[in-house]
Amino acid sequence: MRTIRELLGTEEKVWFYIDSEEIWQDFLELAKDFRFGDLPREKWKSGYVIAVHSNGKMGHVPVFIWCMSFGDREGVPVKYDLRKIIDGEEKVICNAPHFRGRMIC
Repeated sequence: MRTIRELLGTEEKVWFYIDSEEIWQDFLELAKDFRFGDLPREKWKSGYVIAVHSNGKMGHVPVFIWCMSFGDREGVPVKYDLRKIIDGEEKVICNAPHFRGRMIC
């Protein structure tokens, strides 16, 4: 399985889509060399999209931003589907937001 550092490569940051608590637990193992600011590991909260930066910091990406990033791709970080990485698939780039919604006025 690929490591987060391998997936970062020369990128400043990458985003990971995490679709379940099970995959979140796998992410925690992969991210043991990274951190959410100064928070101790036991205070980390799960999320659907996590940004991982080359300097070792991580942060949650709002689902709205994640969904909007599929329209205009200029300047958007590489997006990975963590389940595909865990499953050892060849194509691990996330090409769809996996969330649906609509505006109600």
